Amino acid sequence: MHRTGGLLLMVFLVIMMALPGCNKADTDFTLDVDACAETLRETIAFQDTLTAISDQMIAVIYPIDAQDVVKQKVYVSSGATAEEIAVFEAVDVAAAQRIETAVWQRVADQKTSFQDYVPAELPKLADPFLSVNGKYVILCISGHNEAVKTELNKLFNKQGEKLSRGDKGQPYHGF
Repeated sequence: MHRTGGLLLMVFLVIMMALPGCNKADTDFTLDVDACAETLRETIAFQDTLTAISDQMIAVIYPIDAQDVVKQKVYVSSGATAEEIAVFEAVDVAAAQRIETAVWQRVADQKTSFQDYVPAELPKLADPFLSVNGKYVILCISGHNEAVKTELNKLFNKQGEKLSRGDKGQPYHGF
C-alpha cells in the first residue's frame, strides 16, 4: 500500500511541476496586435472593404471592460457583410477569457442583426475563426477559416509559437 501511495505521490508531483511550464508557454510570447490584424486584412480574400475603427467605437460594439485590454485593433465591414477582424491583447489570461466571452457576444449580436438584413452572411457568423492563446484573442469573420489559420501559423511560426485553445462549445479553428 505504501509503495502505491508513494508512486502516486511521485506521479502527482511530476505533473504539478510540468503544469506551470505549460501555462508559461501560453503567455511567454508577444504578438504585435496591429501587425496581426493588418496581416489578416491584407491577405484574406474579404468580399467587403474593412476599415479600422477607433477605441471608442470598439467599446460600443464589444462589451469589454477597458481595464482588461492592453491593446486592440478591430476592422469592420461597410455593413454589407458580417466580415470583421478583431485582435485583442488582454492584461492577463483571466482577462482574455472575459474578452473571449465578449467576442462571442458580438458574434451573437451580429447573427441577430444579419438574420433579416443579409441572411446570406449567417454561414460566416455560424463558423467564425476565433482563437485564444494566453493573453491574446483573435477573431476573423471571413468565410475563409483555413486561409486565416495559414496566415496566423506563418505569423506565429516566425515567433516559434502556435495559437491554441477554443472552448465554450462554439466553432473554433485552432492551430
